Amino acid sequence: MATLSEYEKKRLENIKANEALLRDLEIPTLTKRKAPSSGSNNIKKHTPKQSKRESRIPTRSSARLRGKSPEKQTNIDIGILETRQQSKTIEALDEADQKRLLNAMKDALRNVPNIEPNQVKKEAIKSEEGKQSDQILKDRLENLKIQHDWATVKVTPNRITAALFHPSVAKLLACAVDTEGYLGIWDVNEKDTESEEPIVYQYKPHTRNVTDLHFNPADNSKLLTSSYDGLLRTYDMNKAEFTTMDLGGETYPITCFDVTQNGDTIWFSTSDGEVGIVDSRIGSAPIIHMVKEKKIGCLHLNPVDQNLLVLASNDRTVTVWDVRMWNKRKREIEEPLQSIEHGYSVTSAYWSPNGDILATASYDDYIRLFDLDKNNKTLELKSAIKHNNHTGRWVTNFRARWNTNQVYGLDTQHLVIGNMNQTVDVYSGETGEEIIQYYDSEHITAIPSVCQFHPMTINPVVLTGNASGRMICWS
Repeated sequence: MATLSEYEKKRLENIKANEALLRDLEIPTLTKRKAPSSGSNNIKKHTPKQSKRESRIPTRSSARLRGKSPEKQTNIDIGILETRQQSKTIEALDEADQKRLLNAMKDALRNVPNIEPNQVKKEAIKSEEGKQSDQILKDRLENLKIQHDWATVKVTPNRITAALFHPSVAKLLACAVDTEGYLGIWDVNEKDTESEEPIVYQYKPHTRNVTDLHFNPADNSKLLTSSYDGLLRTYDMNKAEFTTMDLGGETYPITCFDVTQNGDTIWFSTSDGEVGIVDSRIGSAPIIHMVKEKKIGCLHLNPVDQNLLVLASNDRTVTVWDVRMWNKRKREIEEPLQSIEHGYSVTSAYWSPNGDILATASYDDYIRLFDLDKNNKTLELKSAIKHNNHTGRWVTNFRARWNTNQVYGLDTQHLVIGNMNQTVDVYSGETGEEIIQYYDSEHITAIPSVCQFHPMTINPVVLTGNASGRMICWS
């Protein structure tokens, strides 16, 4: 055995001295964090089958670089642009999926309570103290879990812009729309008997970003959608067919819409600052009012007093209007009942289900709650909740959505909103306090920017969607 040099002996002595020093300091050793085991919790990843993509149209490039005269290229360039504008829609499924979807919708439509909102027998959450009511509500909401086998379910190809549940109490049907014009329908509690994959149906009723969707309050077999392509479309669940509403031959860049309780009239807002009114039964040229100089991103009719309309705009204001003061024959309108300044653009403004509180969300990083004085129709600030609403370009704007559930959502009113930290936050509409945060590290890896409660189930159910077109259901 070769003898060690003086240098090697000194090096080994230093190593031993350092190890002894570390033992004396009692520094804890670091251990690697174990990644979640997919085998132990049986969480599956939903990877939908890749559909055949159409060949992309080549991007426009300089004729000079291609060595061609620009005069000779004019007709070709125009043809390319026209082809781009005529993106195809998808309005039918294959025969097997169509039959299965129609059966699912028949089941759903048979299990919708046929009652008016004010006729629902509510489970009372009675308390003299708001905080006590909040605790009762928290007890009700805290047991929600992600029950499905998949971490997330791919419902639309691209970023989800809006989502909701069909009001059926027996069949959970989740609907979502995205930035490419798609409508996805997820049969939440069912899976394919052969592949054991989730059951998702996809249509493409629009050619551009779909901005909003609602079920007709008077006929829950009709799902309405709006888009930047200028169309309002109706999906008939009984026939699995789409129709396009007549807007007098015009197209409007629709950002949001609402339907009156009787289902007869649709109010919509545009990115040009307009508000339109159209008869949903017959369709016709809408009455257009020029209200703002900037985009109106949210519009909502008070569910109790349908004459009260609230608008949220990029001009940093929320305005409340009495629509009885609007002249139906002129674009000009009277002044609003009230205009409330915010720090930055206002992304949402919604009346509570009882019509007595307004919740707004703004890029100034606040959720605000306002009490409505029903006598003089004015709003008074009651709570300002600090909340990071800077979603940026690639995440859908956060909207503070009320739980409109007719069974338990009206006694202690509360709202739900996404969070940049990937949680789902629920706040009390009475006190402004946070009730609960939902998070599951094994399922959630993206920001749940779109959130909605189910409007009719006895027990709470929450739906979320993200920028990848994936959804999660808490129940």
